[in-house]
Amino acid sequence: MNSVYIYDGDYKTGKAGEHLVRLAAARHCLEAGLDFDPRNAEIVRDEKGKPYFAEVPLEFSLTHSGKLWMCMFSDAPCGLDLQLMKECDYERLADRWFLPGEADYVRENGEEGFFRVWVRKEAYCKMTGEGLFGGEMPDVLTDEGNCGGSPYAFGEIEISDEMKCAFCTSGEREYELRILA
Repeated sequence: MNSVYIYDGDYKTGKAGEHLVRLAAARHCLEAGLDFDPRNAEIVRDEKGKPYFAEVPLEFSLTHSGKLWMCMFSDAPCGLDLQLMKECDYERLADRWFLPGEADYVRENGEEGFFRVWVRKEAYCKMTGEGLFGGEMPDVLTDEGNCGGSPYAFGEIEISDEMKCAFCTSGEREYELRILA
């Protein structure tokens, strides 16, 4: 089961914010009946910057936007992205960076469509660790598929009218949303 923890409040990013990751991971392990204690586990980054626990077999992905911080835990590679929808030249950006069908979707669905595509792209890239301009990118409007020999599936998490949130996983799509206090 995938667990997504959400925290609404002040948080720090980078090394200073790792205590929230460990807190959420410890809660996930306890609730899932996993015999790991990630509270003191070292968090390291691979060569492209994707964070992971050095000695705990638990996949995770972080995101934050505005005052919200979120973390997803899974037993399979996963990626999570959250974006506060803000004004931008979304059609120009879509034409430049999105696949043709995705750019058409943005023209048809406006700003909301742009951010739906954007969070899916970010979630996919966080799952693979490639970054937006790294490896092969699937059409993110397809809910599941196989890209470069790796299966993936997207899910969306309803946050608010002003925010979009999506995750991508190579495992199951089911998730539980939990509040981290």
